[in-house]
Amino acid sequence: VLIPTEINPGDDTWRSDYSFDDGTWISGSGGVGYESGSGYESYIDINVKTPMDDVNTTCYIRIPFTFAGDPGDFNYMTLKMRYDDGFIAYLNGTKVEEINFSGEPEWNSEANTYREATAEFDNFDISAHLGELQTGNNLLAIHGLNDALTSSDFLMCIELEAGENAPDDVSDSAIEYTGPINLTESTCLKARALSGGTWSALNETVFAVGPVVESLRITEIMYNPKDLNAEYIELKNIGVDTINLALVNFTDGIEFTFPFHELAAGDYVLVAENPTALAAAAPLIPPGVQILGPYTGRLDDGGEEIELVDAIGRTIHEFDYKDGWYEITDGEGFSLTIKDPTSGDPTSWDEKSGWRPSAAIGGSPGEDE
Repeated sequence: VLIPTEINPGDDTWRSDYSFDDGTWISGSGGVGYESGSGYESYIDINVKTPMDDVNTTCYIRIPFTFAGDPGDFNYMTLKMRYDDGFIAYLNGTKVEEINFSGEPEWNSEANTYREATAEFDNFDISAHLGELQTGNNLLAIHGLNDALTSSDFLMCIELEAGENAPDDVSDSAIEYTGPINLTESTCLKARALSGGTWSALNETVFAVGPVVESLRITEIMYNPKDLNAEYIELKNIGVDTINLALVNFTDGIEFTFPFHELAAGDYVLVAENPTALAAAAPLIPPGVQILGPYTGRLDDGGEEIELVDAIGRTIHEFDYKDGWYEITDGEGFSLTIKDPTSGDPTSWDEKSGWRPSAAIGGSPGEDE
């Protein structure tokens, strides 16, 4: 394990060359990470808090191994990860999986979203890369990614599994398709077909469920609060039916993907950079109003573009707010509040005339003024 402090060592051969000299790296076995609070302690065998926390969001992990068998005997390979927040995986120098990151990785890259690890491993089918597995020496390399220098935790637990599946040997979590499947929330569906004893390649797509685009609206923005912990965006369901916000995401301004969350007609939800700190800074938030987050980034004090899309990328909001609209919303403790959240004119969110300052310092998170 290495937490780099300068440009990639060895011109990226650390992730492709089994014989790369990693003699000065941290050595050990088991989970890699750190925990400033509580939750991940039992998973961490190699603690990287000192070299990583508030120093770098990148962690390099090399797992050299020797395989004595014949890769041709296998028909599946699975990368099993318990991770927080993102990673890029390489097998003998070939990228086999990339999660919560896009672009060209650098020595100080970070994950593009926050992600909490669970007790269960996430399984990533990398059977398409079985050809990279070779008899003899192999290298599994992980470019681990935290979402922020100030993140309170980080975790990478890694297993690589390969074998031969009989036609009826499927995952315990798989659902056999025998008829229509009813989706109650926006879902990423992954599927294989069995034909003549052979499984097809994995196919996946996202289905958007419910009138989310029609019903979800941003109603309040606290972009430059007096208390830095009090930054938030408020959203409301203006429709007549309950909607599920699963996989809705902010793609500009801040970055955040909504988890499973049902929002009843007329109800509000808050998204905060620091949910715990916001709850402490705004104790009058109505009971039952959920604070989701944390999100990545901060709202720009000078104004910026906000983009919100549904599970399949359809635009819900795309507008610019500006700090010059109202002086008291720019550091004086007042929020920007939309005048008419039910307006059918999307340009209302793009113009000063569509907004007003909140009636009180601190805004009105989670309720209508």
